Amino acid sequence: IVRRAYDDRSARPASRRADWPRTLIPVLVVLGAIVAAAVLSPPGRAVFQRVRQAVGIDHADPALFSLPAPGRLLVVSTGHGGVWLVRSNGFKRRLGGYDDAQWSPHGRFVVATEGDHLLALDPVDESGNLIRWSLTRRHPVSARWEGTRTDTRVAYLTATGLRVVAGDGTGDHLLDRRAHGVAPAWDPARHHTVAYFDGGAIVLRAADSGRVVWRQPLEVAPSALEWSDDGAYLVVTSSPRTVILDASGRLRHSVSMLGAHVTQTAFRPRTHDLAISLRLRLRSELRIVDVDHPGHGTLLFAGPGTFGDIAWAPNGRWLLLDWPSANQWLFVNGARVHAVGNIAEEFPRADDVRPLLELAGRWCCR
Repeated sequence: IVRRAYDDRSARPASRRADWPRTLIPVLVVLGAIVAAAVLSPPGRAVFQRVRQAVGIDHADPALFSLPAPGRLLVVSTGHGGVWLVRSNGFKRRLGGYDDAQWSPHGRFVVATEGDHLLALDPVDESGNLIRWSLTRRHPVSARWEGTRTDTRVAYLTATGLRVVAGDGTGDHLLDRRAHGVAPAWDPARHHTVAYFDGGAIVLRAADSGRVVWRQPLEVAPSALEWSDDGAYLVVTSSPRTVILDASGRLRHSVSMLGAHVTQTAFRPRTHDLAISLRLRLRSELRIVDVDHPGHGTLLFAGPGTFGDIAWAPNGRWLLLDWPSANQWLFVNGARVHAVGNIAEEFPRADDVRPLLELAGRWCCR
């Protein structure tokens, strides 16, 4: 309404422009009173309720009955909201009040952080004894687990830098004290080799020997690192310019969306298709870019408000999008969109605060 009034306003003579602050103040006071009265009145509340309901997909499922693809999903409720396990049949279980959690290779175990502890959990154990081992370190964050079924490593960040520990909790050591801020990313094509950000460059380093494979200086401030499944590409998520490196650390492509803020990226499993979540001035968008042919992109979904995390199903067919503004999850498969509403009620907090959910990289395993 205000925008329409502004567009329809009468032009004022140039000589009277200096008087606008004096004349505008009473108008703003009256307008503020009108808006306050409208919001506080029952009709005003009804209008705002209809506006809120207009954000989202109509005919969304009222609850999360199931996942549209096989696998299990970890849902992290930030701010000490806890970690939940969701199975494909709709089963949900709260694992505990952990700060973060990620799957081990093949989805057998979970690595979690809580306060000053790094923990390995067994989500299959129904006896309540989830903890396999625990390691005390000062404020561990961003733990990532990699390896084979019998030989694994966990990389994580602390205030002292990037550390690595074996999957059984032994051999913990400092790898690089300059690493900070961005979760490390294990190279799927090189055994026990991890990429990380050291403040001025992306570094690829052997976790056991400490040998630097390559170091690529970049003039970006990354928010995330992620490899394609085959190790051919490493996407350095940043805004307004997201950078894509090849396996040798060379700059191959950069992706930028004019006027948009890149919030998250995710490679589709077993492909070089990159999902990109964008925040524009009045809306958000979800797009797919073929990294091998970066000029070709597809708009999957756009909507008002803010998008949250994205996560691919293990089979690569469905892309899960968290839409906090609508209190919905969207499962997107090409032109098909399946919506689930009342997501905040699916993962309640003990303090009744609306949860902020993290899903990225946590839908496992094919």
